[in-house]
Amino acid sequence: MLKSKAKILTLFVLTIILISSCSDDTKTEEEMLNKAKTTYDSALASKNNDLFTQSINLYKGFIETYPNSEKVVFAYNQIAGIQFENLKNYQESIMTYKEIAEKFPESKEAKQSLFMVAFIYDETLKDKDNAIAAYKFFLEKFPEDTDPDDKMSESAKIMLQVLESGTSVEEMILKNIEEQEKKGDEEKKDEEIKEEPKEEVEKDVKIKKVVHPEEESPSDLPEYDSN
Repeated sequence: MLKSKAKILTLFVLTIILISSCSDDTKTEEEMLNKAKTTYDSALASKNNDLFTQSINLYKGFIETYPNSEKVVFAYNQIAGIQFENLKNYQESIMTYKEIAEKFPESKEAKQSLFMVAFIYDETLKDKDNAIAAYKFFLEKFPEDTDPDDKMSESAKIMLQVLESGTSVEEMILKNIEEQEKKGDEEKKDEEIKEEPKEEVEKDVKIKKVVHPEEESPSDLPEYDSN
């Protein structure tokens, strides 16, 4: 009798587990992302690293469940951000940012991710050699800023110059401003030189008119009565 009850109880527990697993599999994208976000908010409030890790795992679960979702890159970004800002796992965050750039090379997140790799090496880890290599790789992929609100390429150039020259950021910015002002003065001077010949020609014409006025033609002379 006891054995039969035990079997029934075991079957009941297995049924509950099966139902629970099935319900997890049928969660929507929004439900999974909301659960990850709620866990992250709880981690922030309690400063609990275990909850931060749990939030990462939930985002990873979302990526595995919906690999073709448009929100996958968002989930990767959340993972990298938690690793960098909250858990201080800088090497892991670098790996995640590199993964974003590799899997979504045409996205704006790819540019942001490669910049973050260089930034972490530079500002956080103080790893000069890897920072220089990362900035150079970033600029190979994104040599110019195409969005007027995006200055990452411009910033990367300055930071690379700072690292290679040994000067401070402030000194490098001032130097760039001076070079731009000098370039502007030279262009203005070139424009003034181009305008000078035109002014000289106009001046010569005016002098010629004063020194050699045009003679009146015979048709313009007054007629006189011969009587």
